[in-house]
Amino acid sequence: MKAVILAGGSGERFWPLSTKDTPKQFLKLFADKTLIRQTFERLSYRLSPEDVYVVTNQMYAHKTYEELPEVPKENILLELLKKNTAPACTWATLQFDDEETIFIVPADHFIPDVEKFWNAVELAEKFLQDKEGIITFGIVPTRPETGYGYIEVESEISDNVYSVKMFREKPNYETAVEYLNSGRFFWNSGMFMWKKKYFPKQMRKHSKDVLEPFFEYKSIEETYEKVPSISIGYALMEKADKIYTIKADFVWSDVGNWKSLEELGVENSPHSVLIDSKAFVQTTKPTIVIGLEDVIVVETENGILVAKSTELEKIRAALSKLEGGR
Repeated sequence: MKAVILAGGSGERFWPLSTKDTPKQFLKLFADKTLIRQTFERLSYRLSPEDVYVVTNQMYAHKTYEELPEVPKENILLELLKKNTAPACTWATLQFDDEETIFIVPADHFIPDVEKFWNAVELAEKFLQDKEGIITFGIVPTRPETGYGYIEVESEISDNVYSVKMFREKPNYETAVEYLNSGRFFWNSGMFMWKKKYFPKQMRKHSKDVLEPFFEYKSIEETYEKVPSISIGYALMEKADKIYTIKADFVWSDVGNWKSLEELGVENSPHSVLIDSKAFVQTTKPTIVIGLEDVIVVETENGILVAKSTELEKIRAALSKLEGGR
């Protein structure tokens, strides 16, 4: 099996700690290791460094080499343009032999239980030895979460392996409660597994415009100029002929924004004082919060963020205005 780490994200939702030069995957949000380093170590628990590949933007090449010195440089594929995850998955998959099993993982997720993680991965790998299709990994929901996409499943094919009925977008709270109570929905972890020989067949059938540039043009530079920018979810997952999900019962977070750190138990800065308030505070200076509910306060040398925890999705739009003003 080969593993491919997708590490091209810009991590804007962790501003002001993250920047375009240092996106989320290169931040040390837990302990003293970056998220991409933690992802690599989780994979190398069972795989050799030679079996791990990375797709990232060329502007992050140096940081990737620094963080993952064990990975051969030829295994690090550098995109010239950001075209979302479908081109990244396609370029990586086409590197391998037809019989190879390929495991796609984001660089910036939090999964503390490596044993449970690998139990699910090995179940998926074994399933694909006998059946054709694409595997997703569905996380058992623990709350009515509105910040995640969901996978709706049908029948249980074998122990902890289900056929997928439909992918669902991020729901409102009432719908998320219904999903949780039904027992038929899992959080979509954004991790996938497929056989190399199956993937291009499906892409040719469902997203020809993504696949064909990789055969039409001689250079990856030309290919990325022509290939559309689209996620692997829209390009393939929602259309694939045979798609299954593994019921994954390990702790997981996509570490999507500052609220995620609070939910995962990261403590407030020691020099913060809260009075009649509920807030998540990460600052380098003494900070007092009085009479506010569900507020995020973050201060670094790059800037200051003060936001309602329910409004963090608007950071990207705010950054556009900030950069436009400059």
